[in-house]
Amino acid sequence: MSGGSFSGPPKTLALNLAVFSAVQGGLTLAIKKYRGLDANDKNDIPSAMGGMFGAGMSLSVVTNLGDSPAAPGQVKPTTPVGFLTDAVRTGALFAGLNGAFMKIGQSFTGNSAKTDVYYYHTNGMLAALGLEKYEKNFKRGLLTDDTLALLSDSALKEVKIPPGPRLKILNYVEASKKHMAAYSQQPAAYAAPAGDGLTHA
Repeated sequence: MSGGSFSGPPKTLALNLAVFSAVQGGLTLAIKKYRGLDANDKNDIPSAMGGMFGAGMSLSVVTNLGDSPAAPGQVKPTTPVGFLTDAVRTGALFAGLNGAFMKIGQSFTGNSAKTDVYYYHTNGMLAALGLEKYEKNFKRGLLTDDTLALLSDSALKEVKIPPGPRLKILNYVEASKKHMAAYSQQPAAYAAPAGDGLTHA
């Protein structure tokens, strides 16, 4: 190809690659931070797709506004609506392809594994509270089901769960403890009283 986003003079190519990489990396990191996820998580498809969407849009704008010649079959837009349409279309294409490739990769590597048995109750609790996005935080800190009753504010803070969700989780755990304590005392209320006459001749 004699023109296009990833071809042309070295200066143009370097600019396009720099814009694409900077926007993709920065936007992906920002989305992960906003969602409360680990920045090193390589399997987060929504964040990666968001980053690629922004990178594709930026690449389209830089390419169309630059002096590089149009690629064969490409017609550069000349109106604001044309620039916006091309940017959205390019961003959606990059995001869709990236998401599809990541999904296929996960199916081969097994990273889209089913729910871990060690986090069955933990995942149920997070789902009940609408805090499913913090599942990875629990796994990163090895806060398995058998640690639920031991959870503390400091432990949740250590795995980078914000104050609001921490309060919800601790309140849920405390309520569960009280419920279990009350349930464990119920059989005593139904125990047969001493000297009920069952052993009499």
